Amino acid sequence: MKLQELDISGPAGRIAGWSAGERTPDEPAVLLIHPINTQGRIWAEVVELLDPRGHCVMPDLRAHGGSDASGEFSLAAWTADCLAVIERELPSGPFHVVGGSLGGPLACCVAAALPERVVSVTAIGSSLNFDGVEVSGVLDMFDRLGVEGTFRTVFPTLTFGPGCSQEVIDKALELANPNDVETVKRVWAATIESDATEPASRTHCPALVISGEHDVTCTPALGLEMARVLRTSQVILPDIGHMPMLECPERIARLLDRQFAGNGSV
Repeated sequence: MKLQELDISGPAGRIAGWSAGERTPDEPAVLLIHPINTQGRIWAEVVELLDPRGHCVMPDLRAHGGSDASGEFSLAAWTADCLAVIERELPSGPFHVVGGSLGGPLACCVAAALPERVVSVTAIGSSLNFDGVEVSGVLDMFDRLGVEGTFRTVFPTLTFGPGCSQEVIDKALELANPNDVETVKRVWAATIESDATEPASRTHCPALVISGEHDVTCTPALGLEMARVLRTSQVILPDIGHMPMLECPERIARLLDRQFAGNGSV
């Protein structure tokens, strides 16, 4: 699969990212929104496994990957980035939206903004808000260990499920946010302050919520609440943590195939 590089003028600077697959009039495109502090290429293996694979767009949100780290960081700001990508890469026709972690709430925001075009939403390792999440400890860790040091500490112990291979952890480190400590702290703080309950309540297309059994960031209980607001079902992935798109890309691709075909998760 050949990835094409994106270079888009967004509301706060350059938006980078990747696309794959040909645009076809018969197959809805797919917008895939990455978890915070990763980048669009985190979806590459899942996209490779989709069958059929239409036109897939994997942007880097602002302050992630190759995109500029300028402007406000918030649910509204990152939604604006997604809408700019859609205007440029998906200017017409229906499309599916898939999001990981905060990408799930952002998928709901996109669906609420473009209800006539979004044909399904899939949230993977997501929750609508982060009430009760302790913020200061994580911010202190970034100050003490730096960005790479924090991810090297957190990924094996908290992010991934038990038994996750070192190869997958190394891939996640390769795809982690390349920005400086202050930028990454701002991204984290903006995420914890976000709440997508209202746009999710206005999302009326078919939806699916997928949660890892061992996700301690967006727990299965939080995923179930998201499914309740979206009036849909939840799939629990045994032995999986917060990054199913890296931990079990084959299973995610099959679930997406069924969702895109209108057959849901059963």
